[in-house]
Amino acid sequence: MKLPNSFDINEWFVLICMFIAFSVLHLLPKRFPLSVTILIMLFSSTIARFADHILSTPRIDLYDIMNSPYYDLFDIFTYVLVAPTGYFFVYFYDRLRIKGYWIAVYIVIWSTFGTAFEWLSSYFKVFIYKGWKPTYSFTFYLFIQSLTLLFFKYVTFIHQNTPKNN
Repeated sequence: MKLPNSFDINEWFVLICMFIAFSVLHLLPKRFPLSVTILIMLFSSTIARFADHILSTPRIDLYDIMNSPYYDLFDIFTYVLVAPTGYFFVYFYDRLRIKGYWIAVYIVIWSTFGTAFEWLSSYFKVFIYKGWKPTYSFTFYLFIQSLTLLFFKYVTFIHQNTPKNN
């Protein structure tokens, strides 16, 4: 894997955010089985990677991640950073036992948080926009977070209804 051409503020921003996110993740009480945790984190990172692949391909080219249109190690780190964020989203959803109308409110709050964090990331040059605006991301986050909750419900349903090995 290629290293960045230069170690700038965007790399520091990603490293600091990763340290904070994984520290919080480590401090939270265990809420889900390891298999569910891994699936939620993989789902979150995969969705982010898939969306970035579509929106930043040369044919569309709405933004770059980090310093260039080419992948380097810190591009991977940005996707790793998404994993605990997706986990926090379902962790607090489950912990707070959100139901009914409040699910929509919860999704809007997290979509607002995601958009604000994306704007902050663009300030630190993690995202270099070429026609994309963070406000466009709000709609995307509404959809993806709804999908994440559906995935979480499905995974927990399967886990609870799978016979355990003795």
